[in-house]
Amino acid sequence: MARPDLRAIAVDMRALGPSAPLRAAYEASKRSGFHAVLFRGETHRHHPATPVPLGSTAPLGDEARQRCLDDAGHVLHEGLRVFGARVATGVSTPWSTDPLTGRQWPADTPWWRVDIRSGERLSDVKHTWEAARHRDLVVLARAARLDPAGPWRDGLGDLLWAWCEQSPPERGVNWYSSLELALRAVAWNQILALAGERLPRDVVATMERHLLASARHLLVELPYTVSSMRNNHMLGDALGLILLSRMFPTAARARWWARTGERMFATQQRRHFGPDGRMIEDSLSYHRFVLEMLVVRLLLGGAPAGVRRDLRAASLHLARLGVFDGDVPQYGDWDEGRVLASSGDPLDVAGSAALGLALCGERLPTRWYADFDELAWYAPASAREEATAAPYPPARRGATTSGGTALVERGPWRVWFKVDGGPSHGHADLTSVWVTHNGRWLIADPGTGTYNGPLEVRNGLRTSAAHPVRRPDGQDQLIPHRAFRWLATGRGHLGPPLVLPDRTILFGWHDAYARGERPVRVGRAVVVADAYVAVVEFADPPGAADSWSLTIPLHPDVAVENDVLVTGDTKLHLFGLDGHEAVRGRSTPFAGWHSRTYGRWEPATWITTETRADTVAWGLGVVPGPRPDATTVDGLRYEVTWTDVGATLTVTHLASGEVQHVGAPL
Repeated sequence: MARPDLRAIAVDMRALGPSAPLRAAYEASKRSGFHAVLFRGETHRHHPATPVPLGSTAPLGDEARQRCLDDAGHVLHEGLRVFGARVATGVSTPWSTDPLTGRQWPADTPWWRVDIRSGERLSDVKHTWEAARHRDLVVLARAARLDPAGPWRDGLGDLLWAWCEQSPPERGVNWYSSLELALRAVAWNQILALAGERLPRDVVATMERHLLASARHLLVELPYTVSSMRNNHMLGDALGLILLSRMFPTAARARWWARTGERMFATQQRRHFGPDGRMIEDSLSYHRFVLEMLVVRLLLGGAPAGVRRDLRAASLHLARLGVFDGDVPQYGDWDEGRVLASSGDPLDVAGSAALGLALCGERLPTRWYADFDELAWYAPASAREEATAAPYPPARRGATTSGGTALVERGPWRVWFKVDGGPSHGHADLTSVWVTHNGRWLIADPGTGTYNGPLEVRNGLRTSAAHPVRRPDGQDQLIPHRAFRWLATGRGHLGPPLVLPDRTILFGWHDAYARGERPVRVGRAVVVADAYVAVVEFADPPGAADSWSLTIPLHPDVAVENDVLVTGDTKLHLFGLDGHEAVRGRSTPFAGWHSRTYGRWEPATWITTETRADTVAWGLGVVPGPRPDATTVDGLRYEVTWTDVGATLTVTHLASGEVQHVGAPL
């Protein structure tokens, strides 16, 4: 074995920690053929399913009803939704069809023998899995309930029968991931609750056998889950066991499924959530994904009090990030992962946050129950009856902070300052600044691109070189290892907003570069006024880097003309970026791209600069008075005092001598 492979294995073992022996035993079973004994497929005894209602059989309002029927028509005539496109998989081609290539994954091969990871794999398996989560089949079941005379029931029955025939238990790529089985169980439970009595009996019986086999699979797969998937996968697998125990109360092991699922869910929940609503995965998409898991657990009934507490905190976190007021940065990994079914915009996260708030007792605008499928179909009647005409949330004053991120809304600007993060599904983006002007994106998170596709794309969009952060001597905040891991960690620290009559000032710093021979801490002050946004950069200690690099990723709709950004009819000046260069749509090295959704990327301009100065000021708009220098912008001087326990920004008003401080301790 080559030395690099040994190093990679050593890193993997270090990442797994005490769970490494369990994972090693699992891999040995997979390679020795013992998996054929463990995952034997069909269960010996049949049990009828008792579906658990997870919402309403009819939505509130004609808008949601029509949205469902329109979407159901698209499903039958155009295909299932997969990452921004309609695909033939499952509808006019077999369920094993890869939407990217049109070729089929091995359908009758035991799942553990299907290659989904090596360079010889057929494609990126997530595209096939996305179709097989069957949320669009829930839409058909809803349509069958709303319009019994329509083609929905027959179409749904045909799709389900084809699935069961083409995907026998433990065979094919769609049995590879326990999480996919759990999510499919959530969808099938809703299908049976909505349309089970209208489906052919043989279809329902076959679905029941598949669900029982799924429960067995989830249990047998536990060594892999608990050793290697201490993230959303563990929560999802646990949720699947809890749900299946409710659906099949007469099964001999139903109580075991329930006890095991509840313990797993509680264990990962304690690890997963912070008191301020943030999650360990540091991703907008995965935040919504896990929030929806909490929703399902709450709707199942009998949830511990901590579920409602974390659901409320996670929903409020999204509200503080501004999801109810327009687009927000698509930070971290994004793959449109959902647990709930919706005919709305798959890129929207506001509906899930609204549902979480409704389930926790918040009074929400009446209009939202028609606008958001999540509320229209899943919110209880009591929440709808208590809806209000008042807006939500209350108007902000200056700035809000949540989970290591601050949002400032002033004049035409919305500015996000993301100082802290996490390494799971997060990107190397500590102290990123994202900006909109009059609702148009200027500086935008570049997105995700892919997980399992070309590694140069995966790393090209998740490393610091793609984000609006400073890099000393070409370093990266985090060093990528494989497609999902990092070889370094970093923590950021955000101070409270300083809200002045004419501007709002944010300050934060991180220690991601505090390693190696020349460790350095990096800080930023972000100043938002009506006429401009300014960023002042700091470093500790001075002179620790020979040069500093900066990338400013712009939205694809933004063009650069000399020192001016142009979007629509808006033109905004750049300042403090003398000698900058622009790259757009470059393949080698990968740079100048933007990914609106998983599996797709398009050219976008990235501004790149390099300087030797530790302290610089740059920004957008027009700054009154003298040209900004390294520490002085619009009559205020910015200085940072560093200590072993944090950093403090000192803001001095030069005309009056007034001094204010913003502390960001460890």
